[in-house]
Amino acid sequence: MINNHNLNVRGAAISEDDVEKQETRDILFPHQLEDVAQIAVDIGGSLAKVVYFSRTPDSPGGRMNFVKFETQHINDCVDFIHKVLYTGYHGQIPVEKRVIKATGGGAHKYYELFKEKLGVTMQREDEMECLITGLNFLVRQIPYEVFTYDERRAESMQFESTPSELFPYLLVNIGSGVSILKVTSDETYERISGTSLGGGTLWGLLSLLTEAKDYDEMLELSKLGDNKNVDMLVGDIYGGDYPKIGLKGSAIASSFGKVFKTPPEERKSKFKQEDISRSLLYLVSNNIGQIAYLNAQAHGIQRIYFSGFFIRGHPITMNTLSYAINFWSKGKIMAMFLRHEGYLGAMGAFLRHVPQRGRIQSFTENFTRVDKISGSSLGAVGALDEFPTHLTVFPLLADVSRYKPDTTDLKDPKLQQYWIDLLDRNLGDLADMALQWRGNFADTRTRASSFEAMYREHLQALRREPNMYGALTIRSLLDLREQCLREMGFTDIFENVKKQENAAALEGLPKLLKRLDAMEDEGKKLDNLIDNVLAGNMYDWGSTSVQEMLKKGELDFDTAKETVGHPQQFSQLAQLKQRLVEGSPYRKAVIFVDNSGADIILGIIPFARYLLGKGTTVVLAANTSPSVNDITVHELRGILPVIAGFDPVIRSAWAEQRLLALGTGSASPCLDLTRLSDELTTECRDVDFVVVEGMGRAIHTNFYARFRVDSLKIGVFKNPQVAKQLGANMYDAIVLYEVATPGSPKKV
Repeated sequence: MINNHNLNVRGAAISEDDVEKQETRDILFPHQLEDVAQIAVDIGGSLAKVVYFSRTPDSPGGRMNFVKFETQHINDCVDFIHKVLYTGYHGQIPVEKRVIKATGGGAHKYYELFKEKLGVTMQREDEMECLITGLNFLVRQIPYEVFTYDERRAESMQFESTPSELFPYLLVNIGSGVSILKVTSDETYERISGTSLGGGTLWGLLSLLTEAKDYDEMLELSKLGDNKNVDMLVGDIYGGDYPKIGLKGSAIASSFGKVFKTPPEERKSKFKQEDISRSLLYLVSNNIGQIAYLNAQAHGIQRIYFSGFFIRGHPITMNTLSYAINFWSKGKIMAMFLRHEGYLGAMGAFLRHVPQRGRIQSFTENFTRVDKISGSSLGAVGALDEFPTHLTVFPLLADVSRYKPDTTDLKDPKLQQYWIDLLDRNLGDLADMALQWRGNFADTRTRASSFEAMYREHLQALRREPNMYGALTIRSLLDLREQCLREMGFTDIFENVKKQENAAALEGLPKLLKRLDAMEDEGKKLDNLIDNVLAGNMYDWGSTSVQEMLKKGELDFDTAKETVGHPQQFSQLAQLKQRLVEGSPYRKAVIFVDNSGADIILGIIPFARYLLGKGTTVVLAANTSPSVNDITVHELRGILPVIAGFDPVIRSAWAEQRLLALGTGSASPCLDLTRLSDELTTECRDVDFVVVEGMGRAIHTNFYARFRVDSLKIGVFKNPQVAKQLGANMYDAIVLYEVATPGSPKKV
């Protein structure tokens, strides 16, 4: 994640420009300076799309930004890039030595304009190669990038997992005309077909037949229209369905077939612009869909991606293309769309800055500032924040293709409302925490207010369109909140709380270890160790219910133990004890840890120490960057030497590197096991025991995760909705021990 501790928010404010046109208004930072490293532009017939990469001084990673302009206002685009280069860039390389990568037809048409006004080198890149490069990157890097759309389903917009094998696929790029590309690898593709009946056809005919002034207005007209008033349907010819050849009465037999029967003098009054728009949209979309399917069939390809300004996330357009592909393939193939489809070319051109064989770091999508390619788009895109490390898949997942991190996907509108309301109510408390962080600086109040306004704006947008940023989950809502905090410069608002809780827990640890060491019965010792982990996990400032107890001082370690319930349906403690006491020791364990304070120090450390005592190497995996009161790897590496100072077991293991503390690469209260740091995944290749601890990591996410080795999921339910969903009560514990077995995830 980008680190914004240098963010200059003096004068920050919510933008009031074009409020009605924006889903989420930008937060303006008039005094923030960022280094612009690279710029790319894709200039099409209707839109010019700009991608530029910026770095905040002295911070790891960086940010990929997306901006668009209407091509007819190309000078606005040039002026924007000029401002970015000459005002936003503060690096060591002179501006005149910067290179702008350009693609699209406008890269040739406006070449001299860009050179003259910007004074930089313009390097033109092949349009089709850029589209493919951009698609390959986004599909692999960005979760919830690809989706299907079908209005006949209860949930019309459904997101696709990243395919294990991307190639071969068909890319149907719908601009003014249509190009159909067969892509067989990162380097190889061929244009196998196309048609001149594309977006330009629709735009041109609608310009002749309607009074709409731009393409988006034409698309909006189509929403209000009824093509049955213009098109001749199968039912108009046969009086109903024609089942013998599989045609329904509602199928279009002849686009605009009803027009020629109408006397010329009546046509203008009889046929509404809205109906004409709908009919023309169907005509062009159905034609493209059929041609795309026939090419896929001829080349034996099952995956078809659609891109281009014609689509623009418009629901009727996507539904028509989906219907055509589904109809001609008899349901075997689905049309697939991309949230960033308008930026594929610009993204591909940008990646030409990177050496062909150079390694690109991992990115995560940041939705603090979002963009819609058009007003009718169902989805929005955020900036892409670069991680300082490469993220890869956890090597011990049993079946990566079936892995879904989220336990609750919030498809139910009532659940959506519940979680959005819950997070909205908790906003004031977080803003108060932000005000207390590192003292009350002159601009802290402005920043806290801006954070609260920003996140609330997003919550309101998600009430209207829950899938606007991808699949709505508890994880996505919590991650968005963390992003908004960091965007306002609040990198670690629980910093002081964590320090106090760590200090208090360290003070009590020697006595706890002494009591454990005095226990001769190993079974009872394990009972105590597990009880300690569960009691420690109650100390969670990310839980609204627990937060109130912590604020009032109503929670101590003994009270926490008494509060935790132990239902049998969530406990495999007996099996765990049998394995640890009677079985051979595990060679190596990884423990995905959760909260600071009592959780890590009085709960996890003693359990890890027990494993170390049996000869097991232990890897403690903690967040790389702060999130609520979760322990970070930096903080953990500060705590372990302190414990080593008074405990010989920890001292020996730490010195011999049998006890390791590694970063997950995450800055989230939840855990996605497909996006972990290279360093951690490499270290875990020989692990034979996986422990996932905490509500965010073992309940909100990974409750159904399966592993190729033995595993333990342990934590406490601290939200009533999730507890009810899984058949538990508030503060019930899970101690789910699972021996590695092939097959489907076991549901409790």
